[in-house]
Amino acid sequence: MNVLMVGAGKGSYEMRGVQLGNAIGARVTSTPQAADWKWADVVVLIKRYGAKWASTAHEYGVPVVWDAVDFWSQPYENPFDQARATALLRAHIVALKPAITVCATQAMADACGGAYLPHHSWRNLRPVKPQERVGVVGYQGNPVYLGRWRPALLNACRKRNWTFATDATNTEELWKSDIVVAFRDGPWDGWMCREWKSGVKLSNAIAAGRPVITQNTAAFREVGPPGWAIETEEQLDSALDQLTTVHARTIAFDACRSLCQRYTLPAVAEHFRGILNQIVPRSSCVA
Repeated sequence: MNVLMVGAGKGSYEMRGVQLGNAIGARVTSTPQAADWKWADVVVLIKRYGAKWASTAHEYGVPVVWDAVDFWSQPYENPFDQARATALLRAHIVALKPAITVCATQAMADACGGAYLPHHSWRNLRPVKPQERVGVVGYQGNPVYLGRWRPALLNACRKRNWTFATDATNTEELWKSDIVVAFRDGPWDGWMCREWKSGVKLSNAIAAGRPVITQNTAAFREVGPPGWAIETEEQLDSALDQLTTVHARTIAFDACRSLCQRYTLPAVAEHFRGILNQIVPRSSCVA
């Protein structure tokens, strides 16, 4: 099957477009040409590139797979409740007419009859044994998303003589983290963020062998990393205390070793092939 993957940007596109596309032998581009459309049996349109290229794909008779990861406008549509969010997603599907909608959580797939594709972890990560003492609590992502959680984490770490690091955005820094945190607050939080955002931070924590403290999200329930889902600063203190001992973090490390393989790039790529194989390639169709 000739798979064309179209998108742009950093972050989710780099992983779900470039890396995943290369892993399945796809042709990956931000600016598909006529030759690409004639070559392709199926096109995967990533994020908002569905709106940009779906009509062209249909003109060429190429079946569309829409990867709807983070498709909504953020932070402006983050406050949408479940009803408005579901209506927004279904309106996009009606407009794009995909053969399959790929979703970053099972909860999102259930909302639209799509296919769940988990986010793979960073390449080259592997579980590393915990240190005897906690020294660093690490966060991956833009610190602006943390809102009230940033001062709470700074205070919690300061009183324990730990470091709160907001730069755990590469393999080495993630390994230096003894505990990983993932939070959203204010305009960067909301029903869609909780239910439809991918669990990439959780997959990375698992791949590094680290426990996670986060909020209650679909990704946390589905990915199942060792750790805690909390909602208050008091619960944050309790969760940090629970993970202070090397025994607790070793239990988490062992759980990560059991889970990490399913979120590697090769494993997710194989899952993706299974989704794409549900589509009859254009080259196999009878005119």
